[in-house]
Amino acid sequence: MIPGAINEALRLESPIRGFTRHLTDHATIGDVTVPKASRVLLLYASANRDERKWQDPERFDVRRRASDHLGFGNGSHMCAGLHLARLEMTALLEVLVEKVRHFDIGEPVLALNNVLRGLASLPVRVS
Repeated sequence: MIPGAINEALRLESPIRGFTRHLTDHATIGDVTVPKASRVLLLYASANRDERKWQDPERFDVRRRASDHLGFGNGSHMCAGLHLARLEMTALLEVLVEKVRHFDIGEPVLALNNVLRGLASLPVRVS
């Protein structure tokens, strides 16, 4: 269940809030035509919680097939370090599964940053 948990966590809480690009040509998004040279913004939290794509998008579900989330980008803009990041998360979770029975999670404090989504602090008690 570890790969599903990783994908679902990245779908719900992508580490990058969004990014912008300038269009090299006219583009149609939905039924709106966006002119060439326009700047467009992708917001990961919005895309990864789109109810047209994800059933019950606000719920964390390790059994969900969420491998096509945008938490690591997409296409030519895919994160170059995604395989290392997945390897590190998998290794950490495999060890924790063997050693930890329960986590008591306190109130998270979000770090203030316009680009990255992260925590300034998160109290955790392990048993």
